[in-house]
Amino acid sequence: MNRLAVRCTEINKKFGDSSALQDMSLELEEGKFLALLGPSGCGKTTLLRLIAGLERPDSGTIEVGERIVAGKEVFVPPEKRRVGLVFQDYALFPHMDVGANVAFGVRRDSNRPRRVEEVLSLVGLRGLEHRMPHQLSGGQQQRVALARALAPRPTVLLLDEPFSNLDADLRVRVRVEVRDVLACAGVTVVFVTHDQEEALFMGDLVGVMNAGRLEQIDSPEGIFHRPATPFVAQFIGTADFLTGQVEDRTIISEVGHIPLQQELPAGQIVKIMVRPDFIDIEPAETGRGIVTGRIFQGIHYLYSIRLPSGAVIRSLQHHNREYPPGLRVALRMNPGHRITYFVDERSAGGYVIGSGQAVSEVCDEGESRGDEH
Repeated sequence: MNRLAVRCTEINKKFGDSSALQDMSLELEEGKFLALLGPSGCGKTTLLRLIAGLERPDSGTIEVGERIVAGKEVFVPPEKRRVGLVFQDYALFPHMDVGANVAFGVRRDSNRPRRVEEVLSLVGLRGLEHRMPHQLSGGQQQRVALARALAPRPTVLLLDEPFSNLDADLRVRVRVEVRDVLACAGVTVVFVTHDQEEALFMGDLVGVMNAGRLEQIDSPEGIFHRPATPFVAQFIGTADFLTGQVEDRTIISEVGHIPLQQELPAGQIVKIMVRPDFIDIEPAETGRGIVTGRIFQGIHYLYSIRLPSGAVIRSLQHHNREYPPGLRVALRMNPGHRITYFVDERSAGGYVIGSGQAVSEVCDEGESRGDEH
């Protein structure tokens, strides 16, 4: 195991009567890129400010580079933590040129000009040392802020939604550039965003926060395909849920009978995660689903399908499969997708459906056992 760059242990933080973080714990190895994702008010920016030293935790400990910087009777000020921070608005000094902005946090010695030149080259701004911030584009200002944060060689770099002020096209281009720069720099990064696509692209690891707690931390693929809770499943990607019941090592659901590979007791009620690309639909007079809506997405339509129980799931279909609202359809689960199911709001297991494992729906409603669940 590599050395830890950041360790937070049972961090709690309140603002008045409002709890911002509850028993927050995480560990991040050196050189890793963690993208923190969650809805507004979930505590992700508060966590960044605590690591940076801009706030004090009410309890718990924070370590940076295996050195305790906040804890019982310990509080290291921000300037002594070796932590870099890039704000949403970049916070460049408007009266200083690019070179002076980047040099601001670097020790005044003979190596200072060389270090400024190094980081400006790293971010692709060499030769712009004498430009003023107002003479730069939004993307260039963002890179100056990044260079200033990297110049003092921080142990950890904290990025608080650094692309939020950029328009959509520039945002996509700049995040690619920043990801490449940070990979070259080899710095440990904690990156806060509310954009799931951004988190999946930027992070070696993705952490999903909810109501002051870390629900799950995993690789981008792991957190998408193996969500630990229904909240994570819904927050990362698009997910619907079906109720199923265990009978004879099979989950009985409204869209098919799913072979069960884990041991669960007969009669156990489970919640099955269904993403839109899991479900195929075909017009059928005896089909058990009814199209209630569709959204055109260019190469795809996203259909909403109401089931006999009243549950609604979505299905992603190619643009040449155009079905009107009110059409009755048959549904089946496509093979090759990972089925994840939950018991008491926690993942109870999952596996990839092989060809022939998922039984297509039974169109004769009298034969189907899914309606009551």
